[in-house]
Amino acid sequence: ERADFRKLPVLSIDPPGCKDIDDALHCITLPNGNFQVGVHIADVTHYVKAGSAMDLEAANRSTSTYLVNKRLDMLPALLTTDLCSLKGNVDRYAFSVIWEVTPDAEI
Repeated sequence: ERADFRKLPVLSIDPPGCKDIDDALHCITLPNGNFQVGVHIADVTHYVKAGSAMDLEAANRSTSTYLVNKRLDMLPALLTTDLCSLKGNVDRYAFSVIWEVTPDAEI
């Protein structure tokens, strides 16, 4: 079952101009004075099934490679820059980890 974080102030931590926005955070103050901190990573497994040809090729590439004049994507551009990109005001699937953190940064 998926949790719905669309009402939270989630923001990307990818640099300006980045085309594959796949990392995001949120932090809100809880009624008890603690903070809820969330890390959200684009969920490509919704589109890329384990053991598929695309999954095997992505595993072989291991990562996207950034060169001076171009980049070599681990996955097709349609996935990395569109369907799995955590764009603002667009619903996307993500893997999320949520922590409750005290004002003294204790988890």
